[in-house]
Amino acid sequence: MSLEAVARKDFRDAVRSRWIWVLSALFVVLFAGPALFRFTLGIGLGDGAEATGIALLFIQLMKEGTAVLVPIIAIVVGYASITRERESGTLKLLLSLPHSRADVVVGKVLGRSAVIALPVAVGFLAAGLVLIPASSGFALASFLAFGFLTMLLGVVFVGLAVGISAAARSDREAMVGSVGAFVLFQVFWGTATSRIAGGLQEYAGLTAQNRYLVELGAKLLNPIAAYKTLADSLVFESQMQARQQLFGFFLFPDPAAQEALGQELPVIFTDPVVAALMVLWFVVPVYVGMVLFERADL
Repeated sequence: MSLEAVARKDFRDAVRSRWIWVLSALFVVLFAGPALFRFTLGIGLGDGAEATGIALLFIQLMKEGTAVLVPIIAIVVGYASITRERESGTLKLLLSLPHSRADVVVGKVLGRSAVIALPVAVGFLAAGLVLIPASSGFALASFLAFGFLTMLLGVVFVGLAVGISAAARSDREAMVGSVGAFVLFQVFWGTATSRIAGGLQEYAGLTAQNRYLVELGAKLLNPIAAYKTLADSLVFESQMQARQQLFGFFLFPDPAAQEALGQELPVIFTDPVVAALMVLWFVVPVYVGMVLFERADL
């Protein structure tokens, strides 16, 4: 298939440019480095409960850093994937071969996704080799699930960046669009959802419970927040506790949110739905970018 040829070429170019090797080294340091502190600090192997606690603490600490670094790297990998070839003129040469515009977009997405997913997997493998003596049973399963979630986060932002690149006319437009999306998700989204929900409670008469349910729903539309709360689901005893962590700071949720949300989690806020929302942030930008790219005058 033509898209497979585009994806293979994109991936080979990344290997030749040493992107794969640099990112792999970065993620090995990022993920295995904190795990090595376990031995540096002289923490014993301990029993099963202690081992589980160590692995889950690793997830809880690492999710904050990966939620920032992985999207940034994914944007760097993907934002110029199409616009750079469009500006240089090589895109017309690529399209003169038996590749459709859809093949180019999807192929770029697949190739760049591999560029981000493989180094993340290598980094988690290195961390796993360090943590294996302290990880058993459910803790090991949670660690592997966290690795998959982190790869998914990277792939989601690759899809977002490539979709924007397909719709943009220049590298500058693609960079502004991709970075703007990241800043929106990382900096402004949480504050905006809190103020909107508070305004609805004050002026539309929402009850405290409905106010926090509305705010929770809005927060979960953010792929970074969705990633964090899915990671928390691997750590806490219930999915409701994981959602409550979105209100507050680190391990200290907002008591008002805890009281209002209670213990019963509506189905629309469960892990499968939240994961589906993350995947939509991959599918929709790629599809919209592909449609706009089909209509673009090159």
